[in-house]
Amino acid sequence: MTESGQNQAGQTQAAQTQAGQTQAGQTQAAQTQAGQARSAGRSRAGVRRRPQFFGTVSRQRGWLHGVPTGWKLAAIAVIGLVALIFRDPIINWSIFAVLVLVGFSARLPVRRFALTWAYAAVLVVIVMVLQVFFGTLQAGLAVAGTVFACVQAALLLTLTTTVGQLLDAFAAIVSPLRRLGVDTEVIALTAGLMVRAISHISGLLTDADRAARARGLETSLRARVVPAILRSVKYAQDTGRALDARGIVD
Repeated sequence: MTESGQNQAGQTQAAQTQAGQTQAGQTQAAQTQAGQARSAGRSRAGVRRRPQFFGTVSRQRGWLHGVPTGWKLAAIAVIGLVALIFRDPIINWSIFAVLVLVGFSARLPVRRFALTWAYAAVLVVIVMVLQVFFGTLQAGLAVAGTVFACVQAALLLTLTTTVGQLLDAFAAIVSPLRRLGVDTEVIALTAGLMVRAISHISGLLTDADRAARARGLETSLRARVVPAILRSVKYAQDTGRALDARGIVD
């Protein structure tokens, strides 16, 4: 009787375990299907994420992510000075090529570079045409190399450094001003609010553009700009009231 009872209890426990696993699998599958359905619904409805100009750090971590932010900012400053002082197309394009190799070695995807390169190429083509007619081809190549080198350096910084790290580095840079009686915390707060405001206002412009297109007013500048301006003013007022209520600034 005891052995029979143990066997029956073991079979019951095994059946319960199997039923629990089956139920858990069905629940997970249902949640996954529901998530896919919500994503598809958002896509059909035209709901998109707001553009993020800051903090778009690459998920694929490489060695460049671990480099201190101060060293990155110093490298960008040196690159900018070299490109502007020498104005040599060979030097500038060599810097760009080295920065591209650095990006590949840091496991940064090419697609994160391609769109920005396309935008920079439009500016470079315009500059090259102007230089051919009003200057020299060498000067145009030098300017083009400077633009691409600086853009690539900025991309490496933003793809491997978060906004918080940038603000911390900025606060450290302005910290010596405390000896002159300057409130560096307020300066750092101002920089943080500026970064947040740029991203927020860009989202407002995108929302206003979509709303205008939905009403068939895509050619109306007023329908695309005025709502964004009004909401931007409200955002600034709300931010000021929040700071004043907390006594952060006078």
